[in-house]
Amino acid sequence: MADDKEDLTVVPLPTGETEEEHRRIRSSNDRDQQAEREGRKNRHNQGYDEAADGKNPDPPVERIVDE
Repeated sequence: MADDKEDLTVVPLPTGETEEEHRRIRSSNDRDQQAEREGRKNRHNQGYDEAADGKNPDPPVERIVDE
């Protein structure tokens, strides 16, 4: 069983993003985290934060239709 591991090759999972796109996303995440550490509100993350905190109430139900 131990010999089986010696023949394995690690292959990264295929992704659709380029190295440039990966750097852009990483940079954006770093800026978001820095703003959060400094206590600044970040418009980019506001919707995510409100949803996670439960601050977005359910939309009002206009009508229910039984079909």
